[in-house]
Amino acid sequence: MSDDVENTAQVLSTNIFDSAAEAIEAIAAADVLGLGVKVSNRLVPDEESDDTLVEEWVVELYTSVPTVDED
Repeated sequence: MSDDVENTAQVLSTNIFDSAAEAIEAIAAADVLGLGVKVSNRLVPDEESDDTLVEEWVVELYTSVPTVDED
């Protein structure tokens, strides 16, 4: 997160999804509930093959939406 974003929100949970579609559903639900989110993706080793990487999506839910300091 940028230094100009207020970090008063606390992490409620960290969720890992196998697809972007599942992550988007979680983000939409967080929006309905008025929660903040931080989304990232990463490559991890495939459980079935040591030679293959798979993408997973990390969605962190926060108690509130971070705000940007306008100064």
